Amino acid sequence: MPVSKPSLYFTAVVTLAAYVVLGYLLAGREGVAVHGDGLVSLLPHAIAAVNTAALITLRLGYRAVRMGRIGRHKIFMLSSFTLISLFLIMYVLRLFLGGVREYGGPEVLRLFIYLPALAVHLILSIVSVPLVLYNVSTGLSTPVEEVAGTGHRGVGRWAVRLWSASLALGVFVYLMLNWLS
Repeated sequence: MPVSKPSLYFTAVVTLAAYVVLGYLLAGREGVAVHGDGLVSLLPHAIAAVNTAALITLRLGYRAVRMGRIGRHKIFMLSSFTLISLFLIMYVLRLFLGGVREYGGPEVLRLFIYLPALAVHLILSIVSVPLVLYNVSTGLSTPVEEVAGTGHRGVGRWAVRLWSASLALGVFVYLMLNWLS
């Protein structure tokens, strides 16, 4: 299966740009001073809701393609991509405003459940980004009848698995951080 060069270039550029921005924001810089914490305290809940919706639409998109409903598949997958783009905007905003929070629950839960779940979530997120970007780019730029001749199907199988696990773990981490800590 040939890999679409424009999709590959797009994937590389956007992935690199996203990692640079997130790396900068996560590199220990202080957030801006915020008067009142309304937005900062609201963002984690909004992010969790968006991630939950993204997980649902992602799974519905996977189910649709397995049933041969390509039109529905495209709608659900573009919905998932739109939601994850919204998540990224909210997450960057939260980091920019200094809304990072540490787990405050029991140390045993922190060490053996929270931190491993967070680590796996982050790793899966990092690995998922180029796979998702490649598939979205290929799906949008390739006529439906030619998609089978690209890596879209094979990459998509891995993307949906890794992205689903990342989203589910992200919501789990949110629950631990905000409701069990």
